[in-house]
Amino acid sequence: MKMTHSLLRLASLGAALAVATPALAATNQEANSDTLRICASTKDAPYSSQDGTGFENKIARVLAEETGRKLELVMIPKEAIYLVRDGIDKNLCDVLVGVDDGDNRLLTSTPYYRTGYAFISKASRGFNGDKWQDVDQDGFNTFAYRLYSPAETILKYTGRYEYNLIYQASLTNFEERRNKYTQVDADRVVSEVAAGNADLGIIFAPEAARYVRDSREPLKMTLISNELERSDGVIIPLQYDQSVGIAKTHPELVAPINAALKSGKTKIDAILAEEGIPVLPLN
Repeated sequence: MKMTHSLLRLASLGAALAVATPALAATNQEANSDTLRICASTKDAPYSSQDGTGFENKIARVLAEETGRKLELVMIPKEAIYLVRDGIDKNLCDVLVGVDDGDNRLLTSTPYYRTGYAFISKASRGFNGDKWQDVDQDGFNTFAYRLYSPAETILKYTGRYEYNLIYQASLTNFEERRNKYTQVDADRVVSEVAAGNADLGIIFAPEAARYVRDSREPLKMTLISNELERSDGVIIPLQYDQSVGIAKTHPELVAPINAALKSGKTKIDAILAEEGIPVLPLN
């Protein structure tokens, strides 16, 4: 059994925030052929931001251009985990940029890039290793990461989780996670490593690439190359194909989105490269 990146983020939030929210206003009516309605979060930098400078906002513009449609970017003032529930399911939009391939809440396009979780370290520290087990090295004792991610499992399986708890809690000002969405911003993870407060960051590479690229302190980003098998047999992959998500009520959008990804590949690849996102060959 495999667990996807998106489900890993959602599972720990409990049933109240889970995947299965019925569509409230969805219809079987075909999408407007002149407009591409894409939902995006105002609180999901560097993917998406209110000013439209997120790299997925830029990809949304490429999709609209390549499909010959006017882009309607529906900005939702909530974290990205709510975009399906409060965007797609309420029929405010038809498309999401950047979901795991095969996300069962949506129809998904042909994958357009592959990436994964990464270690972030100061270049001067000489951290070596690209397996999740490699966090267990002398001199690397403090770890920054985003909550609800495989980083927690990695630290538990390497015996580093308990020792790190007080430091990690300080990154959220010791806020209680219960019954509310509490998170560590991606730029905070990177800045903690750059400042030397954390020996190592563990984070999904697209979340951190911009901040690693722009850091005054030279930083190293290393993609983790293996997957993690939990004691219950669940496989946690640490690399993922990324696709465009399409509302199940609008299957007619799949073909034009796939065509746009193909014709706009050079533009999209340039956006990812400018962002500094490390990519892997698609399976």
